[in-house]
Amino acid sequence: MTVIICLVGNYLQRPFDGVRYWSRRMGITRLYLLYSDVEAEDETAVFSYMSRRNAEDLRRKLEILDPIMVGYDPMDHKDVFKKLYGIVSKARSEGEEVLIDITSATNVAQGVALTVALMFRNTRVYTVPSRRPAWYVRGRIGEREFEEWFEKARNQPSLEPIEIRLPGYRLEPRTKYEEREWEMEKRLLVLLREHGGRAGSISEIIRWFGYDEATSTLRNRFSRIVQRLELKGLIESEKGAKMKAIKLTDFGDILAEALAEGEFEA
Repeated sequence: MTVIICLVGNYLQRPFDGVRYWSRRMGITRLYLLYSDVEAEDETAVFSYMSRRNAEDLRRKLEILDPIMVGYDPMDHKDVFKKLYGIVSKARSEGEEVLIDITSATNVAQGVALTVALMFRNTRVYTVPSRRPAWYVRGRIGEREFEEWFEKARNQPSLEPIEIRLPGYRLEPRTKYEEREWEMEKRLLVLLREHGGRAGSISEIIRWFGYDEATSTLRNRFSRIVQRLELKGLIESEKGAKMKAIKLTDFGDILAEALAEGEFEA
């Protein structure tokens, strides 16, 4: 069974055609319509208006799938990541496949969608190409010129969806042993965030996990955990004269926040 996440922006027909395309080929468990709920008075207001309106129309046109509406800020990297990570992680735990439609997403949301897809083997990304060139915004919201442009822009005819191919490597584990280690790694990320994103040494991390003494066995084990997280780009080490300080990378901090708020339970 498959979950579709549609990042709704300034297009209506192309995302609609994409959902219909996949629904004819596989069973759709859930459909999420992510739309901009940002209140703004500048150019962002135009995108938010189109996103909300198109999401409502998609919900109506695809009501047989009982779409789930999710508001988010498509220009906020962290907010996009947390929303997508939560949905994909839930689908992963339930054994479902995930398709993310980035046809009318912002550049930020497109990048985050690819990042999340690289983290889970059950996730793929696609876009629905247009048969015609893109339309430029004309007029202002509420004006006839804008409404005429909007109707043309959001109802552009489409071609078949193109799946964006991704490499096979994912952050998530492949074996039972790796799954156990990944749970430890995720817990460490959350603990680092709870302590300001930084640890002064491996011994300090060991104490966070509830051990009274940093034995050589524990030091070796947690050193390997740190090394794996470094390879994944989630933490980085600073070697001083006597100790090895560990801190979250920017991406590691975003993942740790997503884990703390949703999928991970300490």
